[in-house]
Amino acid sequence: MKKISLILTLVMVSLFMVACGDLGEETDGNGEIYVDQEWDMFDEGHQVISPVEIDFWSANSAVDVHGTVLADLVSQFNAYQQDTYPDSPIRVNVSFQGGYINQNSKLQAALISNTNPELAMVGVSSMALYHENVIDQRRIFSYDEIRDIYEGFLQFAMYKHVFVGYPYFAASNVILLNRTLAEATGMTVPTVDEILADPENSIWTWDYMKELGSKMRATVGEEEFWGLAASGPALYEMMFTQGVNVYNETATQQMFNNEYGRKGFEYWQSLVQEDIMKNPVLDPNHGTRIQGEFTSGHVGMLFSSSSVTKTIFEIVNSTPNQNNETPLFEMDVLPHPKVTNFYSNQSGGGIILFNNKSNARTQAAVEFLRWLQAPEQNAYYSTHTGYLASTKSAIETDIWQDYKAINPLLDRVISLMIFTTPEGTKLPIGRAKALADDDFAKYAKGIYYEDAQADIDAVLKETAERVQYILDANS
Repeated sequence: MKKISLILTLVMVSLFMVACGDLGEETDGNGEIYVDQEWDMFDEGHQVISPVEIDFWSANSAVDVHGTVLADLVSQFNAYQQDTYPDSPIRVNVSFQGGYINQNSKLQAALISNTNPELAMVGVSSMALYHENVIDQRRIFSYDEIRDIYEGFLQFAMYKHVFVGYPYFAASNVILLNRTLAEATGMTVPTVDEILADPENSIWTWDYMKELGSKMRATVGEEEFWGLAASGPALYEMMFTQGVNVYNETATQQMFNNEYGRKGFEYWQSLVQEDIMKNPVLDPNHGTRIQGEFTSGHVGMLFSSSSVTKTIFEIVNSTPNQNNETPLFEMDVLPHPKVTNFYSNQSGGGIILFNNKSNARTQAAVEFLRWLQAPEQNAYYSTHTGYLASTKSAIETDIWQDYKAINPLLDRVISLMIFTTPEGTKLPIGRAKALADDDFAKYAKGIYYEDAQADIDAVLKETAERVQYILDANS
């Protein structure tokens, strides 16, 4: 009997240790970038000794500006390799998947059959899916090189102690502002520099933006003019600007079904109720339409991805006003307003390197990524596409400085990337996060049904339950 009891005790202890191990992995977080450790770095320079071809899958379309500029950069790299190393050139074959969803589906199928490319562009929210399949970026870039990256573009870098992907296709969410009209209201509207100089005492708050939108609409005096346009409630800005978490760190539990989530829903619903913001559920093409309405001067503020800033700026600056002078209006950018904190999200994508290729192909992929992230290439891609340069050295190049003299807005957006998650909060990173975010966006729009009179508590509860289901089912 004593022997049986001892065996049972050992079994129970083993089960407890396994359970604690699982719990430890769950609560250990995703790790820090700059750990005290020596990395097995890939050698610098040209290491391949014979011609080698590698594949790079882009999530963009081959015919949009992002795809065509990337194809141009790949052609530049291939030509450089052929000219510089004629006996051992690296050739990159780039293919375009037409969206992050298609990219993820194809990559996951390819990984099963070992037919994946050497490199791929992956959305930042999906990087966690590949943490077991990638080369840690700290084997490619030194800590000093990583410190050159703006902190705000490292928000999704780490998952389960792996630096998953290099932030190259960088973007954030911002308020695009018709500053000409904003100043016509008589209100004091801060600049990015003024906000950065004293963020704690900034007047740029939720209530202040609401008042500005209302006065913009009153100043124009047209029924079809809107003070603000957006696709719906902004989850991360809604919560982090109040100084509270969205999910837990590993994105397995939603944390917005509370007074803070309710306050956010109340705010975003009131913008439509008070005729400040155009109702986003009335037009299936709302997201595209509001960009055009801002560009033509029929929206005072547009909450949007910074990736459209370059295109919209160029349209506004080539459109004459009523005096036949260009630009149509002075355009500016501002961060999402705060309650207690400012927060600039990281969106867009990054580049991951897979760990199941031969040494020669892997070394070739490393060489290509190092070339692509160099300051000149980083600045070239940004200034030609509207994605944000992700390193401090890139914005010191002549390419960036010359572009900044024409269009200073991208530079202003980058300067906002010091606003990361508030103290005491954590950016959630997990396998189910991207799916949960998508469903939040869909279900949160319920506050705009019934002519924006829908019951907030009911919508918040339904949204939270749906998001938690997604987290549970996919974690």
